[in-house]
Amino acid sequence: MKLSSSILLIILAHLGVCPSIALGEWEDDRIQLRLASGVSIGEINDSYGTSTSDELDPLYLIHVDPIAYPQLLVELNADSRVVWAEPSYRDETPETVRQMVVAIVGGTIADYEDQNVYSRIGLQSIHEHVLGTGVTVAVIDTGVKSDHEALAGSVIGGPDYIDNDGNPDDSANGEDDDWDGDFDEGAGHGTMVAGIIHLTAPGATIMPIRALDDEGHGISFDVAKGIRYAVQNGAHVINMSFGLLSTCETIAHELAFAEAAGVLMIGAAGNDGSENPPYFPAIDPSVVSVAALDSSDVKASFSNFHSDVGTSAPGDGILAPFYDGSYALGAGTSFAAPFISGQAALILDGTHNLGKSDVESLILGGVVDIYQATRNYPYLGKLGTGRVDGYETWSAMQSAAAVEFNPGGWSVNVGPNPARSGEPVEISWARELTPTGRITIVDAQGRQVARLTPSSGLAYWDGRDERGHLVPQGIYFVRVPGLNDEVPGRIIRLD
Repeated sequence: MKLSSSILLIILAHLGVCPSIALGEWEDDRIQLRLASGVSIGEINDSYGTSTSDELDPLYLIHVDPIAYPQLLVELNADSRVVWAEPSYRDETPETVRQMVVAIVGGTIADYEDQNVYSRIGLQSIHEHVLGTGVTVAVIDTGVKSDHEALAGSVIGGPDYIDNDGNPDDSANGEDDDWDGDFDEGAGHGTMVAGIIHLTAPGATIMPIRALDDEGHGISFDVAKGIRYAVQNGAHVINMSFGLLSTCETIAHELAFAEAAGVLMIGAAGNDGSENPPYFPAIDPSVVSVAALDSSDVKASFSNFHSDVGTSAPGDGILAPFYDGSYALGAGTSFAAPFISGQAALILDGTHNLGKSDVESLILGGVVDIYQATRNYPYLGKLGTGRVDGYETWSAMQSAAAVEFNPGGWSVNVGPNPARSGEPVEISWARELTPTGRITIVDAQGRQVARLTPSSGLAYWDGRDERGHLVPQGIYFVRVPGLNDEVPGRIIRLD
């Protein structure tokens, strides 16, 4: 027989657990804890008759007797061998809280790539300069359909903590696993998030980490494992379109780990249409919290708002790839956050040696004003610095003297850069990477402009096309056979 709900609430409130999420938002047979240095989980299990369910040293998830749960939580927190103990919180997508707002609309890849939001937030302006190439964005979510036509070639492997295998595919089982009367309401969420990142930063690599099931639910320990996996496996950005209404120490521990590693973290602000309580992990100081706007740059009715929100992005009526191979329209802060994750990838692609805080400053500076809209007056200062914009992001990068037109990542050097139109540009490369065949110069749309014949590790381009005409001022890319045939390589800027 379990203790009454009222007694549970009193005990959890004493431990600092938010009463509004205390019931039904945690597992009643597992507790997660952090051990003090030098203490083994075996000691704890022997003392309390518990058993280890999962581990992420120094964090552990233990099985407990549901009847003894509340008292055990108190005893563990009083034990000097334990730094803290807390409920095994359930995390979920914001859209699951209020029914996932998705309409399967079909459509084509052209509809996805040419949707209004692409031009509305100025992505074409920044894509003339950077695409997110060389940047890995981890998506901790319901998985990603890696073979969707819109994502083909951009997704790498990752873990699946739901099925405990190495296939983090976004799928549905056709069952109402959470007994709420809706079937698979979380399916497709991760694929849509990945699709928005790809739309924003088409050169970035997506790392799927499945920590939520097809109902949009998961546990915080799996999220913590996902964060650590992302950091240890080279992610530069982590998108977190999920959360709960209370700070979770287990997740916060891994956020600190990612912060120390310099990894950028982007979180959805939540869909309760309220200011309090704030949504975690977006509210954590190490995370950029993202609110959602409608097509008029007015706060979406469902979006949370708070003085700690960092920035805003479109989050209503966004077309993205879906788990069944089709396309769907989504509404929620989950679909605003990936625009900022993509923006972060673009900034990282075009900058060198910037710290996490510097990149975050560029994120917050790469916006247009939204507070001039009358309907946003009540939320002044609570929707972040403004709405993400590609042109403004590029301008912020330039004004901060952060842009290097000779970025790293390829063993190819270009100079002078920028160059004057008609001025010879020298292209060189490491001798061990000396290509066979001709070097190609392409414009921002990927169209071939000129072909160069290399000699002794050098090639020169005079800014003319194959007909001998000077090309317009702008951004051009160097492609070297065998080195960077498939992605834009070194940038040349002609002024």
